[in-house]
Amino acid sequence: MSRLTALTERVRDAIPLTRHLDFSLLEWRSGELLLGAPLGPNVNDKGTFFAGSQAALLTLGGWALTTLEGEACVPQVDVVAAESALQYVAPLHADATLRVVASEEDLDRFARRLTRRGRARLAISATLLSPSGEVVARFNAQYLARDLSRPDGRID
Repeated sequence: MSRLTALTERVRDAIPLTRHLDFSLLEWRSGELLLGAPLGPNVNDKGTFFAGSQAALLTLGGWALTTLEGEACVPQVDVVAAESALQYVAPLHADATLRVVASEEDLDRFARRLTRRGRARLAISATLLSPSGEVVARFNAQYLARDLSRPDGRID
């Protein structure tokens, strides 16, 4: 089973809301995660992608990237969102693609601190895109991760 499939199952088991979003983790490489979600289960009364679904998917995307990056350093991490900002740019009348990224500098700092201290913070930025690549929403957030195998991995 691939890491993305395993993480998708973990999320859907732990967070019931995510089952209704019908998201897919499409591709992960260091510092970048792509997700997809169809309009159908996320449509609102205006026929556009529901803002609440967008917020949930963007938050989930940041959590998933932080989890994948953390578990590339240590066996298992616990990740929480610490702060976020979301800007809706345009309505979306179609399926969505989400691109979540972390800078190489932030990833290096995150990996060092997580490995050394058992806890670390990761800044991410994300965009929700239309099928044509138009930016529909922008999201910036900070996530905290702790190494579950260490007793000192408290999130401060």
